[in-house]
Amino acid sequence: MTALRRVARLTATMVAIIAAVVVFPTPASAATGGNAVGSGISTGSRTGLADDTYKWFSWGDLKVGDCHQTGGYLRLYADGRLTFSARTWTDFTLSGDVWHARFELKNSAGQSLFTTSTYDSPTMWASKRHDWTANGTYEPSVYAATVRVTQ
Repeated sequence: MTALRRVARLTATMVAIIAAVVVFPTPASAATGGNAVGSGISTGSRTGLADDTYKWFSWGDLKVGDCHQTGGYLRLYADGRLTFSARTWTDFTLSGDVWHARFELKNSAGQSLFTTSTYDSPTMWASKRHDWTANGTYEPSVYAATVRVTQ
């Protein structure tokens, strides 16, 4: 019976380890202080349509562990809407990785004005690239003062 118990314990331990590796997705985010490399203002007022003026911020290539983001592009609309789009992928995963994007809006002195919710990519599998877009909101009162964004 002792040998049988050892085998059962070993089997249970191996199943728990495999479940932890396979079931739990590995998070990735650009918490490395990735400042936007490009920014600007776009005005798109058209007669009879709502004002769609926005500020834009873009990022080059970001990498955290095995995960990559390229072409990150954030639009902040004056009314408090935001849209983020990017291409993400992972080099290696056993359980599917997720890119977590969160944005810190800053003024010209670098002071934090607002931090957005976190926007997650679709589950990523090795070498499959995902183009995705997330829509959300932020505090519109900080729009005028926002000149820098960190992801």
